[in-house]
Amino acid sequence: MDIQARLPIALCMIHNFVHRYDPDDFFDPELTEGDLPIELGDELGVLGDGPADAAERRRADERRDNIAQEMWQDYQQELVHRGLQAS
Repeated sequence: MDIQARLPIALCMIHNFVHRYDPDDFFDPELTEGDLPIELGDELGVLGDGPADAAERRRADERRDNIAQEMWQDYQQELVHRGLQAS
């Protein structure tokens, strides 16, 4: 745990170093919007005007719920893999 607790600070330092000394090289130049998933590629880098509308909140809620469900399934599979839970 001692090492894990230091990781966020170290990553922030690396982020700040790269951002300060080479801000143009911050993102992978080979990564283009065409390589991103559709839901990210369409609105990447666009700031909204005001609060989110109901449709946007619904999309965000669905995305969050899908991520949580995938994480739960991965966790359950890991328990089975470790023999801590029957499949």
